Amino acid sequence: MKKKRSLSFCILPVLIAALLLLGGCEKKEDSISYTIYYKNSSGTSLYEVSYSPAAETFDEMMTELLAQMSTVPEDAVYTSVIPETVSYQGYERGIDALRIDFSGEYYEMDNITEVLLRAAVVKTVSQIPGVTKIMITVDSEQLVDANGEMVAAMDAESFIDTKNGGINSYQTTSLVLYFPNEDGTKLLKEVRNVDYSSNMVLVRVILEQLMAGSDYLNRMAVINSSAEILDITTKNGTCTINFSEEFNQKPTENTPSAESALYAIVNSICETADDVDSVKIMIEGSSNVKFWDEIDLNEAFVLNESLIEVESLESETEAAAEAEEAEGEPEAASAEDASDAGEVSGDGEEISETEELADSGVSDTTVMSADGSIAGADGYAADGTISRVDGAIAGVADADASAEAQTE
Repeated sequence: MKKKRSLSFCILPVLIAALLLLGGCEKKEDSISYTIYYKNSSGTSLYEVSYSPAAETFDEMMTELLAQMSTVPEDAVYTSVIPETVSYQGYERGIDALRIDFSGEYYEMDNITEVLLRAAVVKTVSQIPGVTKIMITVDSEQLVDANGEMVAAMDAESFIDTKNGGINSYQTTSLVLYFPNEDGTKLLKEVRNVDYSSNMVLVRVILEQLMAGSDYLNRMAVINSSAEILDITTKNGTCTINFSEEFNQKPTENTPSAESALYAIVNSICETADDVDSVKIMIEGSSNVKFWDEIDLNEAFVLNESLIEVESLESETEAAAEAEEAEGEPEAASAEDASDAGEVSGDGEEISETEELADSGVSDTTVMSADGSIAGADGYAADGTISRVDGAIAGVADADASAEAQTE
């Protein structure tokens, strides 16, 4: 009997160990599932497909995911977001963002195709651990939009989807947002470019961006982050918004005036939404309420320019005037102007950031290090070194000749 009992006690730990080992094997075999983004057969929206990559390193993962995005089964009900004419040319890991490069044919795409491609690439690649921001480049130069503005680094949140209708086609727009200034008495203008789902009402996008807060530190919050947008309707130029009761709670302890907060919302909507002339606000279905116990909501509010800080308007006018003046200036510049624009190297030769580095395909924020290599303002190395080009700085030789003539 003792022998049997001893044998059973010996077998039990072995069985337990075997079960744990099997459980461990099953867990190891489970791989992480990624979502690869394609577009539907009509090319109007994104299409999601689950995929388990076999890659183990970052390089392998990038290669595998981009290959999957480009490859589609013959019987699939979806297509690749990357047109056959556009080539994926690799990637570089920078301090600020992962940069994914495409061939020059990228700019031949129509707007819908381009935004879908950008959204699909960002949403797919941002799932890789360690990737926080993604920048698209074309032939190694930062992507620019139809207005010539550089498209900043993006993440999955850069593409605003409807919460109930799934991912649909995206449209790009510039939102004019207003936030109260530091003392909460005036409004400061802020322009924000966003890509949002075509299923979403533009006014909702504006409100959600206001709820997200300003990109600047010296501007106050407008809407309590716990507030919910219950309904939005627009009729005959009047937009009626129904908020939950949290809307009537101040967003922070340090709050702006009730007037500034209210008109930050009204001005943002009236300036951005073309079909809206006035805004009516309700709380839990009632307009017989005082906003922050101060302003009656039983009327429709229109754009109020008197609250917009004059400084922000003047700076915009000055910037536009400077841009026009710069366009009309001749290419040759004086030695004094060149000195303001560039740096002097150790051998006395002046280097212009706006001319010589632009010729090398590097943006205005690029700086040249002492050894002649090019590095971005974010510390991200570009394509090595460049050689100086004789006469790259117009006006320097002329200035030297003029100085000699005056000495004589």
